[in-house]
Amino acid sequence: MKKVVFFNNKGGVGKTTFTFHLGYALEKIGKRILFVDADPQCNLTSWVCPEDIIETAWQKDEGKTTNSIFDSIAPIVSGSGDYTVIEPYKVPDKNIWIYVGDLMLSDFETELSSAWTQVLAAQERGFRVTSAIYRLINDFAKKNNIDYVLIDIGPNLGVLNRAMLLSCDNYVIPMVPDMFSLRGTQNIGRVFAGWIKDYQLSLTRAGEFKFDVAPGRPQFSGYILQQFNKYRSRIVKAFEKWQSQIPDTISQYIIAPLSVPALAPYNLIQPSSNYQLAEFKNYNALVPMAQNALKPIFDLTAADGVVGGHMQYVRNCGDEFSNICKAFVTQIS
Repeated sequence: MKKVVFFNNKGGVGKTTFTFHLGYALEKIGKRILFVDADPQCNLTSWVCPEDIIETAWQKDEGKTTNSIFDSIAPIVSGSGDYTVIEPYKVPDKNIWIYVGDLMLSDFETELSSAWTQVLAAQERGFRVTSAIYRLINDFAKKNNIDYVLIDIGPNLGVLNRAMLLSCDNYVIPMVPDMFSLRGTQNIGRVFAGWIKDYQLSLTRAGEFKFDVAPGRPQFSGYILQQFNKYRSRIVKAFEKWQSQIPDTISQYIIAPLSVPALAPYNLIQPSSNYQLAEFKNYNALVPMAQNALKPIFDLTAADGVVGGHMQYVRNCGDEFSNICKAFVTQIS
């Protein structure tokens, strides 16, 4: 089982769209998938779950069948206990589950901020709080033979994202070939390196625990190039300028800060020569159609409104993600 976070410090780079499609594509080849929506904006949840499921998850009713991820850590926020085991929502007829996101997750950030101070002091409670969602994920994934846990987080370097990053095995950076996306990567390596180093030092000082602790050894596994068009030459030329700068930007701002001797044991970076894991082009009008149908683009049919030339785009998307799955499985394993 591998836990993979998709992250960029710049929003609007298509990370949720890619995460959703990758999960469904992996399920098509026989993998068991657990989505974790740890972005308080809940975009992944709104694509996977019907509205009534989300509404139920956000209610406070006792004995409800669907809970949000916030319900699990609510006892920590209220100071009444540790995390609560909850069942994720299962997508009908698929080996796909999701821990439903919740805007209330932002309330957890205050607790995580205090917990980080305790982590740095090598205190048990700090590790217990920081590892709460990690332990929730592990509990379900191990019992249900999950192959990949795909974690969606918000575009910021906040305390919730720090906890999720330290809980993952691998992280992938979705990027758009523009100056804003490149700029968004320029503090990732430096900040991640600081988090990992501090966490590992505190973990060493803390010693043994009687509960699972987030390992804090995330590995960079490459970037995803997204939202480019190959048929509009003027835009392609503009994108090519920024696309050509991505490998050097990755090398300078992500690889280099994470390759110092003190971090080498925790960051065995093994991407391809230019660090690119895959490409995912812009499917324009098919994205909102897929969101409305709660399906990936490659599963859309005429009943969902696909007509004419759009059907070829549906087939192209299927072929594209078939190749992406192969690259992803090879790289992450």
